[in-house]
Amino acid sequence: MEKLSIQKSIAIVSSFLNEQASPLIQVPCVVFIFDEDKKAIFEAAYNNMTIEKATIKELEEIDFESDVNVEMNSLMVQSRHFSYETLNEYTLIIACTKNNVSTCILPSLTYILDEILTEQEQKNEIDKNYAFTQALINSVNAGMIATNPNGEIQYVNHHLCQQLKIHANFLINTSIKNIIPNWNSIYKMVSAGNIIRNEETHVNTSDSSVKFSIDVNAIYTADSNINGFVIMVRSVKRIIENKNKSYGLVARYQFKDIIGKSKTIQQVIEYAQTIANSPSTILIDGESGTGKEVFAQSIHNASSRKNNAFVAINCAAISQNLIESELFGYDEGAFTGAKKGGQPGKFELANNGTLFLDEIGDMQLDMQVKLLRAIQEGSVTRVGGDKLIPVDVRIIAATNKNLSEEVEKGNFRMDLYYRISVIPLHIPALRERKGDLPSLIRYFLNQKSLKLQKDIPQMGYSDLQQLLDYDWPGNVRELENFIEQLVNFNGKISLDSFKKLKQEEQLIPEVFPTLSYPVKSSPLPGTPLKEIEKQHIINTLKSNNGNISLSAKQLQIGRNTLYLKIKKYNITSYINNLPMS
Repeated sequence: MEKLSIQKSIAIVSSFLNEQASPLIQVPCVVFIFDEDKKAIFEAAYNNMTIEKATIKELEEIDFESDVNVEMNSLMVQSRHFSYETLNEYTLIIACTKNNVSTCILPSLTYILDEILTEQEQKNEIDKNYAFTQALINSVNAGMIATNPNGEIQYVNHHLCQQLKIHANFLINTSIKNIIPNWNSIYKMVSAGNIIRNEETHVNTSDSSVKFSIDVNAIYTADSNINGFVIMVRSVKRIIENKNKSYGLVARYQFKDIIGKSKTIQQVIEYAQTIANSPSTILIDGESGTGKEVFAQSIHNASSRKNNAFVAINCAAISQNLIESELFGYDEGAFTGAKKGGQPGKFELANNGTLFLDEIGDMQLDMQVKLLRAIQEGSVTRVGGDKLIPVDVRIIAATNKNLSEEVEKGNFRMDLYYRISVIPLHIPALRERKGDLPSLIRYFLNQKSLKLQKDIPQMGYSDLQQLLDYDWPGNVRELENFIEQLVNFNGKISLDSFKKLKQEEQLIPEVFPTLSYPVKSSPLPGTPLKEIEKQHIINTLKSNNGNISLSAKQLQIGRNTLYLKIKKYNITSYINNLPMS
């Protein structure tokens, strides 16, 4: 007589009883009967072989997972069962008392299977809900964590696992403190009814601690008790990239957009293309209106940094007490009115990209020291903070001043000058490349007619010759301004009247230094005095490309007074968005 192991016994009896019971039960199962009266079932299963009592004893000593009491026909039937998975099928093991098979086994089996099926249906429903919840949180384009009230992680999405470089299995049922070390303070704030938004905090990844921005919300039960927490985790780097897109911090111009075929401008373009991919700082000098920012953007777009941010700041258009926070950002509580969570500065926004410092010659000496340190160390410290933030920024500076002369006068630091002028680039004035005037005139006529939805005005030979002979002290910007007026007035404005109008605007401050308005457009009766002053300041700044020194000189007021008025009328952002330097 063959002695069978438990594993072989299970396989043989399972095969037999599945054939016998499956038409009745409709699910795969195996039944073990551990008493002498049911010996026939075993013998039938083993092809009339007898089974040793030792094997039966081994089977009876299996540690069953649960006990099921079944009351059937006033007869208490003691049954023990458990299930295990074999090829994704449930194998059910039942032990019964000495009763007739027809009155005990099948009813017991039916009852237990019903219980198992009910449990399985509930499990399937739970699995279905879990799968739906998991699919929902995986659709969120940010890291997401759901915890129970004790801070034990219940759900994480794929995005979070990618950010932290940790598999979900290593996070589920672990403490949120393992990921967010300062969770205790966050817990207290949220439990007190506060909602955390855009809070920058350090989060532990698989190999380091990285700064992330988090949102935390409490989940409440119907009786207002906290039932858990939902934490959204976003990369600070990605937030900055999104901000750059929303703020339009991208370079629009490329070298092909620069109008001009003259040898002079073509040599400049060729040189700029050669230096575009160098990581060294570039100092662009040239008169106001020559298109220094156009070249800066073109250099950025021809470099390996073209897919990252191009951030521009006009150093002359921002008051000295604000420029530090603009460049380096600030932490929460740095000053009255500081945003919750702080604010990244231009250096952080330009990380891995290009920072364009326009009108750098107007920067105050104390600020020049801080800028030099940031460039040398490749890191910044936010105002009100103490943490060094590493940045990888390519610097392009621009000025309409002779910085070497400013160094001699003591207005500009020599060390900063040599730091930013590693690669110098001079943009010629329009009078130095008059051969490009026909192309520029034609380009601006087409552009402005489309913009203003007007026909291109007809120009006589003498009128065109006047444009070609004029020196255009305001360079390309002045030419563009004239062409726009020409199209607006359907050609009924001459160059002489345009120049006269410019002279009248420059004379206004001499007559009315702090309250002036262009003669060409007198204010309507009853216009508030503040509106008149505000508009004239805007016009003056615009004509000088946001240059504070020139504008203050024309208005015959001090630079600090002009800064105060810019702040008073909230026109800083307008000045910052001037397209050309």
